Amino acid sequence: MRAGRARAGTRSEPRTRLGRIGLVLFAVFTGVLFSGLGIGGAVGLADGMRYSTRLSGTPGLLRITYCETSGTGKQRHTDCYGVFRSDDHRLTEPYASIGESFKPGTVLPVQRDARSHCYLVGVAPTAGRLAGICAGVVALVGGLAALCGAFATAMPRLGGRIGAALWSPGVGRLLKGLLLACGIGFAVFGVTGVIGWLAMP
Repeated sequence: MRAGRARAGTRSEPRTRLGRIGLVLFAVFTGVLFSGLGIGGAVGLADGMRYSTRLSGTPGLLRITYCETSGTGKQRHTDCYGVFRSDDHRLTEPYASIGESFKPGTVLPVQRDARSHCYLVGVAPTAGRLAGICAGVVALVGGLAALCGAFATAMPRLGGRIGAALWSPGVGRLLKGLLLACGIGFAVFGVTGVIGWLAMP
């Protein structure tokens, strides 16, 4: 009986080890994915906020001439082109672009960058970007938590010590407050952005 139990325990060890390796790999993949999406999304949206809040670029009006749709599936997107005129009437760009879909003839208040690409300005685009930044922060925290879990699974003793230091009561309260603020911000800015978009032409 003891020999049989020993053999059964020996056979179960590789399965347990393989399961642990699979769990670690899955946690690493999830952590890298969410961390990358969180950082990349938040940085990109924060960069766009420079224009939606008129902190960078040239202010003016964009009259849409035509739109083009390219790509397939998830890569499908629409860009519109038109004539940009700056508010001071010193600059006219006949082939300015904007990464949104509008009807020809629509006139939009925008901010133009050095590459003749325009960004919508106002409450709606700014609130939408703020909501996206909040979601990016939550994704980043989730990704880092997954990476910490993978490290703790791969190296239980050392991982447990590092986890205890990283997730101490003080850090836990800080993260809880950060996630709560991001959740509230996502809801408030998201609703504000949707209302603003519905009011746009």
